[in-house]
Amino acid sequence: MPRSALALALVALSFALPACGVREYRPSRDAAFEIDRDAEIDDEDIRKAFAARPQLPATAFNVAYYTFDPEIAKDLDATLAAVPGVASVYRIPPLLVTGQRRLDEAAHYGPPREVSVKKLRLLAARAHADVLVIADHGYRAGGANGLAAFNALLVPMLFLPFLDNTVDGYAEAFVLDVRNGYLYGHITEEDKRGDQYATIYDKSASAVAEEQWQALRDALRKDLTRLVESERARGAQAPAHDRP
Repeated sequence: MPRSALALALVALSFALPACGVREYRPSRDAAFEIDRDAEIDDEDIRKAFAARPQLPATAFNVAYYTFDPEIAKDLDATLAAVPGVASVYRIPPLLVTGQRRLDEAAHYGPPREVSVKKLRLLAARAHADVLVIADHGYRAGGANGLAAFNALLVPMLFLPFLDNTVDGYAEAFVLDVRNGYLYGHITEEDKRGDQYATIYDKSASAVAEEQWQALRDALRKDLTRLVESERARGAQAPAHDRP
C-alpha cells in the first residue's frame, strides 16, 4: 500500500476510535428526584410515615415500577417477574410521569423533569399494584489512559493498549408500599470491571457495560427476593391486627 494511502487509512482510523474523554451514562440526570420532596412534606405526612405498616400480601402481589433508564425496561420486566410471589409487573410510562415522549428519551434540554413519589404511587394504584419499585442505572467508562499521548504518531495506536475500558456502574432501587408509602427497602448494587489498558482489538467499554448490567440485574433480583422473603417473615410474626 502506498504511504499516502496508509496515512489516510490511519487518519480515518483515528476518527473512528471512541472519544478519549471519560464517558458517562446516567439517564437520571434529566430528572429531579427525591424520595419525598420538601414542598410535599408537612406534619401530617410525618405522622402517617410513623404509623405506616408493611402490607405485603402473604400470597401473590402485583408490582408497578418506574425506571429512569428506559433502555433497561424490558430487562426489568423479566427481573421483577422472576421474584417469587410477583403475580404481575406494570411499567409506569415516562409520558404519564414527566411528559417525556419516546423520541426524546435519549436527550433532553431544559430544566430537570420532576418525579414525585406520590404521583408514582397514584399511578401504581390505578394499575392495582401492591408494591412500587423505583429503579435507576448508570455507569462511567474511563475512555483513554496515559498511553493515548503516543497516538499523535498514528501507527502506535494500532498496537498500544491506550484505551481505559474499565466501567464503574451501579443499579439502585427503592421498594415502597403503594397504599401507605411504607419503605420496604433501598437496594444498591455496584460493579467495576474491564481492562485499564486495552487495545482497539480488545472488548470495548460498551460490551463491558452490557456484561456489567447483566451482573447488576442478577444481583438486583437476588436482593429483591431476599427483601420480599424478609418482609413476609416479619408479616407472619406480626399481630393479626397489623397484617394486611
